[in-house]
Amino acid sequence: MVGLVGLVAASCGNQQSLVKVLGPGVMNDPANRSLRFDLMKFGLDSFCQEMLERGTALKLSDGQPTLGRFFADTCSSQVIDEDQRKSLVVQFAGKGYAWLGPGIGRVGFRTQSVVEYAPDFLLHEGALYVYFRPRNIDASSFETLLVESGAAQAAVSLLGLSVPANQAGARVVKSQLERGFTVIRYGTDGQTEFGLGYVPKGQKPWQPFRVEFSDKVTLANDRSEVHAAQQDFLGGFRVTSKGQALYLTMSLDGAPGVDLEVIPKGYADVMLSRYTGAAGPAQLPGPALFDEAVVAGQLYKRYVPVPPGIYYLVLDNSAAVGRTPPSAAAGDDRAGKVDYLVQLGDTP
Repeated sequence: MVGLVGLVAASCGNQQSLVKVLGPGVMNDPANRSLRFDLMKFGLDSFCQEMLERGTALKLSDGQPTLGRFFADTCSSQVIDEDQRKSLVVQFAGKGYAWLGPGIGRVGFRTQSVVEYAPDFLLHEGALYVYFRPRNIDASSFETLLVESGAAQAAVSLLGLSVPANQAGARVVKSQLERGFTVIRYGTDGQTEFGLGYVPKGQKPWQPFRVEFSDKVTLANDRSEVHAAQQDFLGGFRVTSKGQALYLTMSLDGAPGVDLEVIPKGYADVMLSRYTGAAGPAQLPGPALFDEAVVAGQLYKRYVPVPPGIYYLVLDNSAAVGRTPPSAAAGDDRAGKVDYLVQLGDTP
């Protein structure tokens, strides 16, 4: 999933050297299976490192807001390098949440899965397209921690199913894994994009903001949806050096306003444990590093200087956090649809 950004970045130097020597035609030739697979093994340790730091969005299709997120707390990976079977196997466990419609509300869960990916790549006009297609998925366990509405059996109109809430949650996670993902790296400047499912060569993943030229590193460029009395947790985002800041660009539609908090990972861990296991929004365990409201119809742009560490952004559409009352308080239960761009750069 999102961890492949780190894997590809770690391996790009080796890949570019080989491409210069052998040429794109040799590298793209499917007959060169061993050579192509050797390239995919570079930087494998970064896979789980990135997965453990960054939450994974759960959504039905590209361009749609997130249904929820999964956060891994254990992860291990290995390579199967056989003549007839060359795969990357990832085993992970963690917790998450998903919004399954008004009949159920938010579902909190814990899951453990083993996924075997068949990796491959193509070079196209200076871009490296890395494909990870699921070969085998073993969702060995799925435990429902919370059904917010208290309805253990409810129709899930969003998915076109009529099953217990725990089965609906399990299907959301499994459908996410079945899509696989694509990582695209451009040129020599390290620009990397991540897309769910298969992104054909020459195309780009859907993103709400178009970044042409920037001296900042893009950490996230996606869309969230925060229903009334709900929250969403974006991150973690690692700040590596002193004198850096998180640059935030956001656009809100739907709800009149949502609160934005920047918090350290320790606070986020406490809030996520509460949010996945108990109904209602999670309270901040301490003061946020940054607290402002994002208002509908206005492009929001800020930078937040922070010391080295890992940070989360909390989008809040409740009375629990921040200064903006939930939209439902005024008889308006519209969700807040938030397009967000998170970048890392030097403080001005």
